[in-house]
Amino acid sequence: MKRPLSAALALVLIALVTLNPAFAQDNTGIRVVGSGLVNPILELTMQENSIQGTATFETTGTVNGIDLLCQGSADVATATRTINAEEGSKCATNSIDYSEMRVAHNVVALVSRTDSTAPVCLTAADLNLLLAPSAEGQITNWNQLSGGAGDSALSLVVPPASNSLYVVLDTLVQGDGLRPDVQVADSDNAVIEAVQQNAATVGVISLPSAVAAGSELRILQINGNEAVGCTSPSNESVEAGLYPLQQSYYVYVNRANLTKTGLTELLNAVTGSMDNPVLNTLGLVPVTPASAERNTIALDGTGEKRPYSATVTDFQIPTQFSASATIAGSAVPRDYVNSLLTAFQQAYPGATINLQTRGEVEGIRRLCNGEIDIALATSDLSADQQAACEANNVTLLPVDLGKQAVVLVASAESSYLTCLTSDQLTTIWSAESAKTANNLTTWNQIDASFPSQTITLFTPLAGDTYADLLMIRASGSSTPMRDDGFSNRDALYRAAATANVAEGGGLTFMSWADYQRVIANNQDRIQLVAVDSGNGCVAPSEQTINDGSYSLVQSGKLLIRESALSNATVQSFVWYLALDENYPALASAGFQGVTFGSLPSLRERLQNAFRTAEEAAAIAAETTPEATAEATPGS
Repeated sequence: MKRPLSAALALVLIALVTLNPAFAQDNTGIRVVGSGLVNPILELTMQENSIQGTATFETTGTVNGIDLLCQGSADVATATRTINAEEGSKCATNSIDYSEMRVAHNVVALVSRTDSTAPVCLTAADLNLLLAPSAEGQITNWNQLSGGAGDSALSLVVPPASNSLYVVLDTLVQGDGLRPDVQVADSDNAVIEAVQQNAATVGVISLPSAVAAGSELRILQINGNEAVGCTSPSNESVEAGLYPLQQSYYVYVNRANLTKTGLTELLNAVTGSMDNPVLNTLGLVPVTPASAERNTIALDGTGEKRPYSATVTDFQIPTQFSASATIAGSAVPRDYVNSLLTAFQQAYPGATINLQTRGEVEGIRRLCNGEIDIALATSDLSADQQAACEANNVTLLPVDLGKQAVVLVASAESSYLTCLTSDQLTTIWSAESAKTANNLTTWNQIDASFPSQTITLFTPLAGDTYADLLMIRASGSSTPMRDDGFSNRDALYRAAATANVAEGGGLTFMSWADYQRVIANNQDRIQLVAVDSGNGCVAPSEQTINDGSYSLVQSGKLLIRESALSNATVQSFVWYLALDENYPALASAGFQGVTFGSLPSLRERLQNAFRTAEEAAAIAAETTPEATAEATPGS
């Protein structure tokens, strides 16, 4: 089997070329400075594509490389991180207009045999426990980790300390270097051979090598954040911020020098293509199509020229608040917003925010009148609502919270409850069905093809948000729900009770998030019920919930009055919502569709909106006194 060359071997070959004094003294061509890990991508790409022009490649390190770019002394700087605020300020001071591009990812893959006794997923704590220098002689069995591994002596095979994969691990594990009692292998192939010889061995190799090995190896998952759980390595999971064992590589170009022979062609070849064979040779992973598109836009100068480091933010929640804020609207996101608001006010007791859920229509009316700062909503504004906002010069910043879904769970023994129509759901759960006059108590009363089995319903407690969602989405209106079922707050209890109903006559409902808890609890003898709202039976899943094909779904969003974003209290609350550590609250509230990896771009959007609102407020403050003086010249 042919596998990629190790990154270390390729770097040695490149160094032999880049240190050629005669080549390095050519100052008439392109000057590339920066990271010795990233420079080879450009140099090999230039050779592979026979790009015209001459170039020097100088390994100065990321810090010095960006410094030379910002001095105007280099055409291109390569880096193992994004440019920081201080460096960006220096470029601006020297009038250096640059474009930023992401070119590749160096992704560490932990691999084992498919029959390995090692865990299939390691947490961040596991990695430290396993690889830190202090683990030497202390952590010797896989059952000492939290991943539920078997009782067997552990064995680790890693590349040498000079290898970039080792460096990535070292930056993420506490202590200086990795534990010294590991086995060292000088190539990915050697690591793979060692892994194949021992079911208790885990090896460290590049992701391309792991993928090339195919079914011979199992690639371990990493749980770097409890909010998102175990994640496999890929360019998508890396760019979403979900897989931590990686380092991304960047290129910065002085736009004033793009006319140099071969420079634009080189950068297009490096940043605009996802099938650059050079990356595979170096053991690197290409960027996603989304990054490739951002790279092209950045290089063309037709859009954001700094698509990755622009997410660097400097907003800080203040300790003192001089103004209050008001939130009103739909009851749908109420529980989530209320729990978040409680935590926010505990952390910042000086902040005063009033939460008033009096209905979505009323909330948006007040928002468009400028009476409140944030409205809770389940949909975009109607044409009339939009007109009302425009009439009052109110513009809004929407913040998507994702989608909440209610799912129905039946006994696995029931062959007739695999799919129900919206009309059937309305009939089953409506309060009218429980009235003495109707007395719908057996399944054949719902549909003649169903058996005469007794209907046994399990419901959450009265006032549950998902009961309202079920009835509204099934019937089209806020229809009251029958109260003759067995009520219990706990979704785990309701699922187990449904499974135990004789002959499969039980049915319950819960949020999609609660259903995930039920599955994680290994509840058996249940099934999800598909719903036919007029376009055939659609079972709930992450895909059908997010694309809207599953009908028992509602969106949640915040509609923020943009002018209120100059208010530090409003700023602070929405910023608090967008912090990484508060993502689990969104998931636990049953919302899905907003990913953990999307939070940095949300924070960037919020900070830009804060800045715009503050500038508008400052202009208004300057002009208002002048207008008053003109109106009252005698004052």
